[in-house]
Amino acid sequence: MRIQKMRNTLAVLAALATLSLMSGGQALAASVTVPATASVNADSQNGSSVALPALTVTETAAGDIPVGTLTWALPAGFVFDTSSVANVAYSGTGLMGDSTVSFPDSNHVRVNITATSTAVGTLTIGSTTPLKVKASAGTPLASGNIALSSGTITGLTATSSFGTLTETSGAANKLAFSVQPPATVTTNAAFNAAVAVQDQFGNTVTGDNGRAVTLSVVAVNPTTTTGSLNNAVMTSVNGIATFSNLSFTADGTINLQANASGLTSTSSNNITFSTTSTGGTGTTTPPSLTCGLQNGMLVKLGDSPTVYMVVNCVLRPFNSAAIFHARGKKFEDVRDIEGEDDHYAFGLPVGQGNDNNSTIITPPASSSTPTSLSPSTTPPSLSNLPDGSVVKVPGDPTVYLVSGGVLQPFTSLNIFRAHKKSFGDIQTITQQQLSSLTVGSPATFPDGTLLKGPNHTVYVVKGGQLYGIPSMSVFDNHGWKLQNIMQVQQQDLNSVEVGGVED
Repeated sequence: MRIQKMRNTLAVLAALATLSLMSGGQALAASVTVPATASVNADSQNGSSVALPALTVTETAAGDIPVGTLTWALPAGFVFDTSSVANVAYSGTGLMGDSTVSFPDSNHVRVNITATSTAVGTLTIGSTTPLKVKASAGTPLASGNIALSSGTITGLTATSSFGTLTETSGAANKLAFSVQPPATVTTNAAFNAAVAVQDQFGNTVTGDNGRAVTLSVVAVNPTTTTGSLNNAVMTSVNGIATFSNLSFTADGTINLQANASGLTSTSSNNITFSTTSTGGTGTTTPPSLTCGLQNGMLVKLGDSPTVYMVVNCVLRPFNSAAIFHARGKKFEDVRDIEGEDDHYAFGLPVGQGNDNNSTIITPPASSSTPTSLSPSTTPPSLSNLPDGSVVKVPGDPTVYLVSGGVLQPFTSLNIFRAHKKSFGDIQTITQQQLSSLTVGSPATFPDGTLLKGPNHTVYVVKGGQLYGIPSMSVFDNHGWKLQNIMQVQQQDLNSVEVGGVED
């Protein structure tokens, strides 16, 4: 009997201890079981309001929600749509109050409790007619918690969150330069710029990805220009189109206009291009370089098909056979300098820039003797040179593609390889045979070639132009394979006109 009484006493003490912990430790408290958390679009500032989830507060014990007035405040940057008068619903025995909210002002909402509960209940605001909010300003983007600004609820304080509102950017509306190009840039040198996709208020739309943004040239001084802008199409990533390798091919002052389908365009600050500019990577002829090569000498480097002219120890490439021949140059004068001890700088292509001045170019000290074919070598008949053949002449590093009876010089090894050619395919013809054929424009990448330069954009060649591939889904829809992408130098991409964006 005594043992049983002791057990009962211990049970009572345990129950009292538990009750004490629940009350003294504030375990007995109401809670926000459904917060009014929402994302609010910046466009709501002058457009449609956003409905909030029904705000529900649940009692842990009867009477946690006492008689009185409860007022909630919105975080800074948001206002109520006071035309949407939300309903108020109660559960639990005895809990009663106003059936709708009132708005003391656009930042506050109020509920009157007229009777407390005798059994655990809930208070819900906006179960049938919701509370609605708007952004009070389109920018800067706001965020914060809905808080109890007056009244009491057991266990909840002014710092308790009844929901979080986060303002997000509106719909894509316009473009803006987030990184302006430099004010001065060396002609043909690389420079950077970045364009942001923005909403109507100027917020960057960070969810915008894969949108094609194109830069075009607006001539300022002179008002017309023959220069071309390279690498002028990029796609947005998290709302930003980054142009990390732009270049322009003529002297003068321009600005860049950014365009994207459906968005308001924008223009950059003015940019002045000059071969003597200090901005960007220098390409003018450094006068301090010394080497064992004379001005006007024609040289090449090993197996590279590119021919250079020496100007003050700077190697300046010929971009086409037409320019080479127009300058009265002869392939038999080309000297291979691969492996020599001197180190050389590389400059602008011949014909570009004001350092291409005939007054600083003197004839070579001597010309090499023209190389002739070995007597045992029989040149192929011109009739045996079908389209697709590749040919060269002795002593000339340039390799030509035969196309429609016209010889198209290869200006880079990558273009040569893109045509699925190997050095074993090259046939040697005489200088006389070469002279009987027409030398046309340089060979370009064949249609369907996938190219990737120093930046992340992948292009497809179509109709002789580069088309940027805006997303992986477009890439996959065309059935392309990643292993078929050819990694090329920027100068290879610069040789192809930009056409636009692939669908």
